[in-house]
Amino acid sequence: MPIGVLENVIFSIIDLLKGSINITVPIFFILLVAQFLRKKIQEETKKSWLITAFLTTVLVSFTILLVVYNLPFLFLSTSSVGEVPSMFASDFFVLVGVFLSGVIKVFLVSIVLSFVLLPFEFIGVFFHSVICEKFAKYPNWLKLLATSYVSTVFASAVILFLFPEVITGFLYFLYF
Repeated sequence: MPIGVLENVIFSIIDLLKGSINITVPIFFILLVAQFLRKKIQEETKKSWLITAFLTTVLVSFTILLVVYNLPFLFLSTSSVGEVPSMFASDFFVLVGVFLSGVIKVFLVSIVLSFVLLPFEFIGVFFHSVICEKFAKYPNWLKLLATSYVSTVFASAVILFLFPEVITGFLYFLYF
């Protein structure tokens, strides 16, 4: 194996480990909220872990995607660039229809995303059980943080090294 290839592999792994730290922090806070939400849904509905995890993923991803989907519109509405003259402006009902179609689109995208994320959630539960078994003395939030880091490294490796087109495909699916 040539030195250049080995060097690229080692630095790619180091960059993956460093880059996953930046993603772990928001995912950890999302996991805290999702864990609380899943327990509430399970108490109310008495459904299995699979169903409550799927519903929680749909709700959390819907909320996040709704914000992400509307960010360009929020930034464009603050500037006068591209402003439509009042005689050509759409009426209220057209704007409500566009907004509702956007909400429906985001809901459908969040359902598809939840099906994609479900295998990663299974792997995350496996990592969490292993970490809880090995580090039983540590507080729960620290075990959840370690689980989110290990799961993020694994998911990032799978997405970046095996299926890099998923990221651009998902953005295309969301906005177009």
